[in-house]
Amino acid sequence: MSKKTRQVIKLIFDLIQNKQRFFLWTGIRFISSFIPLITIYLFSKTINLVEVKSDFSAIFFLILIVFTIRIIDNFTRIKSVAKLDECISDISFDIHNHFINDIKTETKLERHQSIQIIRNFTDATTWTLKLLRQPGIDSIVSLIAIPVILLFVDFRIFILEIVFITIYFFIDRYTTQHYIAFKDLQDTKTESYYAKLHETNDVDLEQKTFSRHFSRLCNWFFTEWFTLQNTAVFFYTLIFAYLIMSVSNGTKLISELVLIMTYITSTQTYLNSFSEIKDSLADMSVSVDHLAKNKSITAIDFEDLV
Repeated sequence: MSKKTRQVIKLIFDLIQNKQRFFLWTGIRFISSFIPLITIYLFSKTINLVEVKSDFSAIFFLILIVFTIRIIDNFTRIKSVAKLDECISDISFDIHNHFINDIKTETKLERHQSIQIIRNFTDATTWTLKLLRQPGIDSIVSLIAIPVILLFVDFRIFILEIVFITIYFFIDRYTTQHYIAFKDLQDTKTESYYAKLHETNDVDLEQKTFSRHFSRLCNWFFTEWFTLQNTAVFFYTLIFAYLIMSVSNGTKLISELVLIMTYITSTQTYLNSFSEIKDSLADMSVSVDHLAKNKSITAIDFEDLV
């Protein structure tokens, strides 16, 4: 995580008025994110009992445990997500109150543009917090826990998993840097468009400029995600082929294949979520720069962010 991103996150935490409530439900959300990892293991264990033709009572008992854990998962996850939604809504007002009360403009056009800058930052922050509460927290926990689990299941799979995650992160880092440049231009055109729209219906030039830059952003979106997804497909296929060969020569059971491939599939899902969060953090970084550079908003100093 870059220094700039850490500064933006610190700024958000400083603006939160009810920190105790926010951290309480975030903690509960962290606890709930461990439960699906346990469920995957128990699911594989149940298949293993069926494979070895264990007594039905043992299988039924394990199914009952899975049922109970899933109910607990649903309660803690849904409850914490709902409460965090309330917290995030309050945080959006905390941001508005902090910046809007400090606006000093000479014309309506300047005020409209400043308000749009604040909206861009608030929207980016709200979206980032929503991604973090789900599936972001799950991604953080799982991307740490899954490689550890695979280390004890199959060392070769563990190595492939680490290589997969490392390559994915390097590609994501590169693509995110380019995304920031496109997003910076897009936010500038968004501010100009809505500021002009508040004053007049004659916004043809602003619309065309907005659309042109948004098209460039969408094209980069395709390039970024097509590259990331193909990387994931390569490692998924490689690991799947290795496991099929292992099952065929009798060194692994079907239940082990199910266990490992479920974790590998989850890895791709959580890496995708992590990429979304990185892009959203990039949105926050760009929007806070626009806040700091705007002369009408004096509640934040650009010098503190460089």
